[in-house]
Amino acid sequence: MLQVREVAAVEDAAVVLRKATVADVPGLLALINGYAMRGQLLPRTAESLEARLDDFTVAVSDGALVGCAALTLLGPGVGEVRSLAVAPEQAGRGLGRSLVIALLQEAEARGFGEVLALTRRVSFFDALGFRATRRENYLDKLMVDCAACPKNLCCDETAMVRPPAASREFV
Repeated sequence: MLQVREVAAVEDAAVVLRKATVADVPGLLALINGYAMRGQLLPRTAESLEARLDDFTVAVSDGALVGCAALTLLGPGVGEVRSLAVAPEQAGRGLGRSLVIALLQEAEARGFGEVLALTRRVSFFDALGFRATRRENYLDKLMVDCAACPKNLCCDETAMVRPPAASREFV
């Protein structure tokens, strides 16, 4: 289980990673749906977030939610990084990287053999040890989540995967 920890000092305020709570849902909605309006993430509802709240890790600075990411079980031994978002004013400060590393550590603790990310930011995930793979290797995901995506038939995301165990090398 993720421990609360300070990950960075940003403008005199510590950024802390922790598991999401119900009180975080409005902030999660604003952050995720802000990216969804730009076509960068799938939109979420309060109900969908509350149903998967245990999947979410959040980054908090001065009491404000400034980043989030979810680790969702896809199938036996496989997790997926989803809903990775950082507040625009916090971009470029390593919060996304810290969130993914925390999810990789969680994946290892949960016994996952691999972690998948569908992304347009290949270089970001490549720097964290993910490698491109065939999307067709994850048909269960494609049939459920991708079917609801407006870009389903013209997807511009790359499937990337890695084992979680090597996450310690990035801490």
